[in-house]
Amino acid sequence: MYHRQRMRRAADAYMKMKGQHGRGGYRRRRPLDHGDLRLLILALIQEEPRHGYDLIIEIEQRTGGTYKPSPGVMYPALSVLEDQGFVKAKKVEGKRVFNLTEQGEAELAEHADTLAKIEERLESLAHPESELHPGDIRSASRRLRHTLFKTVTETWPDTSSYEEIVEILNQARADIVKAAEKKTN
Repeated sequence: MYHRQRMRRAADAYMKMKGQHGRGGYRRRRPLDHGDLRLLILALIQEEPRHGYDLIIEIEQRTGGTYKPSPGVMYPALSVLEDQGFVKAKKVEGKRVFNLTEQGEAELAEHADTLAKIEERLESLAHPESELHPGDIRSASRRLRHTLFKTVTETWPDTSSYEEIVEILNQARADIVKAAEKKTN
């Protein structure tokens, strides 16, 4: 027991030295900071009138599938924006479609710098390769996950390549196990 505690303390000290947090390793940055979703919603509605589900899908696409706001986040945010007078909803084909008001346009103009930073962050989420170190296992696994998600969503419903993808993943797993066994021997 003493040895395990000592090893844990040493690992925690190493992680602090490397700028990592907690026992889980790196502290992940939130996809959007507090208040960013509100500005992003306004910007997307400014591009074209949209309903809630359309906003969810658009944000997911702009982040390359790495972030998808839940309906439990999106619809309350839209209600708040409507209450604040930034958007106005009207029924179109049974859906509440939101349009930007003059007050909403003024809000976007006031926070143009913040919106530019948000769009930059979304771009980095959509193309994670640009900010990741190639030697980092965590980075490599993120790139793999991103590529898998993109490939599967772009080829759907054509599943002809799925068998080959599964074979590649199984082979990669086997190679990783072999590499780990070499290091332990």
